[in-house]
Amino acid sequence: MSEKPVAAGERKLGPFFLMPGITRINGVSYFLTAMIAVPMMAALSFLQPIMLRLVGVDRAVQGTLSGDLVFYQEIIVLVCTPFIGAAADKVGRRPLVMLGTALLGLGYAFYPFADSVFQMYAYRTVFGFGVAIVATSITIVNMDYVQDRSRGKWVALASLTQGIGIFVVSQLLRVLPARMAADGMAEADIAKYLFWGCTVTCAAVFLVATGGLNKGKPTEARERDSLLQLVAAGLRTARENSKVALAYGTAFAARGDVLVVGTFTFLWTQQAAEDMGLGMADGYKRGGMLVGVIQGAALLWAMVMGYILDKVNRVTGVIVAFTLAAVGYGSFGLMQDPFSNAILLPAILLGMGESSTIIAGNALIGQSAPAAVRGAVLGSFALCGALGILIATSLGGRVFDWFAPGAPFLQMGVINALVLCGAIYVRAINKKT
Repeated sequence: MSEKPVAAGERKLGPFFLMPGITRINGVSYFLTAMIAVPMMAALSFLQPIMLRLVGVDRAVQGTLSGDLVFYQEIIVLVCTPFIGAAADKVGRRPLVMLGTALLGLGYAFYPFADSVFQMYAYRTVFGFGVAIVATSITIVNMDYVQDRSRGKWVALASLTQGIGIFVVSQLLRVLPARMAADGMAEADIAKYLFWGCTVTCAAVFLVATGGLNKGKPTEARERDSLLQLVAAGLRTARENSKVALAYGTAFAARGDVLVVGTFTFLWTQQAAEDMGLGMADGYKRGGMLVGVIQGAALLWAMVMGYILDKVNRVTGVIVAFTLAAVGYGSFGLMQDPFSNAILLPAILLGMGESSTIIAGNALIGQSAPAAVRGAVLGSFALCGALGILIATSLGGRVFDWFAPGAPFLQMGVINALVLCGAIYVRAINKKT
């Protein structure tokens, strides 16, 4: 496919063709914001096992409670997301990113003071509103800033930068608790420093978003429509366009994929460490190593997947992505011992599948969403992601406790396989596109 020349007045950021009105500073600021904000949405799941231990939650229900806390958080996301997407078309993207990161920071600031399950739910409420706002608005900014001809590579780089952020967070959690414990620090103090470090990080995101993101709204935004009309438009578009419907399915699986890794990997290694007579720091060290392998594979594969998506039909790209994810999650979930090196190859496949599903789904929805209702469609896209997390974490927590710690990953392998079947069907009915 030959590349079109740069038109007069058209801006580029490296190899990326930017949308009219978007500056290079806006583009760089988006990547920085997403690289830090996305890990901050995931880091609470990494830190959750510490709070379960401090609050004294019985081990037999730790998986269920971990899943239920995320389930509760995603109920908030589920209710709010369509309206946030529609609001982004009315008030703009930047104010929402700023509000969302502020709420994330407040959630982290209060969370280490929880001394009961009720208080963990209370602080999750604040955090949940932040997740809903940030996840939706960041996704919309991602789609707003780049032209479709370079969207695959753009989404891949976005996934790469976000993966770097998650990798850094996981590796910090691999070493910091052990160092703090070696210095004689109590577990409650370790928790406070880790959570408050996240608060400071959220403040940094707030400043980057305030100073660098585009201040306006897309020219196509339907300001005269009500929020309910915009929400309805997002859902109606899926009925009219099979590719949008498939993209919603990819969000359902991909968001669940990411949260399952964050919610259950550290809990699995924490419990395995206890079984081996090891401490909290050893469990976090192994969990950080596994998440590091997963995210490392995701990082190395991301740009390859972006290149593929710019060369093939986007639905074909979804088929490739979800094949990798179904195999990766399924094989990882069949492992018995997270301390065995046999788990490393499945972890690599899982990482490749995780990044592929995110990139492929975002590229497909970015191409397929009508400009006039982009915010509403992407709000519905995020809504489907929230639904996926509800299923993945609530059911995943129970199969973790009832069957095996690897069961939530095996569950996601099945869900990814179902989306793969849907992609094959959509490709078959859209052969000429």
